[in-house]
Formats: sequence, structure tokens, C-alpha cells
Amino acid sequence: MNTTYKINEIFFSLQGEGFQQGREVVFIRLAGCNLRCSWCDTNHNDFWPMTVKEIIEDISKYNCKSVIITGGEPASYDITALLQALKDNGYWIAIETNGTFDLTQWHQLLDYISISPKGNIRNSKASEVRVVNSNITADFLKEIESRIDADHYFISPLDNKGEMNIKESLELVGQMKKISSNHWALSLQIHKLAGIQ
Repeated sequence: MNTTYKINEIFFSLQGEGFQQGREVVFIRLAGCNLRCSWCDTNHNDFWPMTVKEIIEDISKYNCKSVIITGGEPASYDITALLQALKDNGYWIAIETNGTFDLTQWHQLLDYISISPKGNIRNSKASEVRVVNSNITADFLKEIESRIDADHYFISPLDNKGEMNIKESLELVGQMKKISSNHWALSLQIHKLAGIQ
């Protein structure tokens, strides 16, 4: 429980996107990432060190037994100690990752895996895929399907300083309905539209 992580923020909110949309969760946001996406909303230089024990104590103030570990890129850390402590304390645990790391070692501790593929797409299994529409193509989405076996596939509009390419994303969903056996759907970031964290 003495393992230390760089915590960017911990907060209670509603999951605003993907299949778990509307679920009450505590977000544990870790600083640091192996990629530098232009639209990333994490300030990687703003963090403080917390031990696993301190994290568990902090999240226990919320009346919520669901957590999402996000970032940055949480899989760039060895999160075994954190996951085990959360599991020992009865939490439902989800992770949001860019898909460039192997999560196999943590599958038995994770209840939900959300991959937003960027960079080198690794062959993997996930609960859901959420692809940010940063000028992506149907061919790119087909490649993702061939590499990531997921229960749900989503296209998320790119939020560029409050402007979202929703129409273009809907058109891409329509294209995928014609050429894919998987069910692609639109995932809006409802928390941003609702003005919540």
C-alpha cells in the first residue's frame, strides 16, 4: 500500500460517454502519458504524489463503489497495487486507456476496459472502443475492428475548443453501418454538454 502514483485529480461525477454513460463513478486521473494528443484535456505537469492507502482513503469519502482509472495513460504505471486495493475494498473498476499497453496482467482485476485507440494499435480485448474523430476514416475503423475485439464500438466527436464535429461523426457512423458487421454508435461527451466535470 506504499506504492505512489502521480495523481492529477480525483473527483466524483457521472460517466459522460460510452456504454457506461450516466453511471455514478469516482474518477482517478493519473498524470503522464506516452502520447501527446493535441485535444488531450489533462495537464500532465499538474499532479501530486499519493500512496495507494491515501487514494483509498480519499475516494472512500464518496458514497460510490465504482471507479474509473483514467489519465493521461494509466497503463504506463504498474497499477497492480492500486487495482488490488480497490478490489479488496469492493469497488467496480474500469480503466480508460489509449490501447498502446498490454493489459493482460490486470484482466482479472478489471471489470471494464475502455480503449480509445491512438498510436500503435495493439491486438487486445476490451469492453468498449471509443475512437475520437480526428479526421479518421472508415478504413482506420476497420483496422481497429481487426485488432481490438470489443463488445461495443463508438465514434466520439472531436471537441476542439467547444466546437464538436458531430455531423461528420454521424456520417461516419452511417458509413460503418453499411460496411461493418459490428455495431458502431455515436458517443457524445454528455458531461461537457451538461457542464459537469
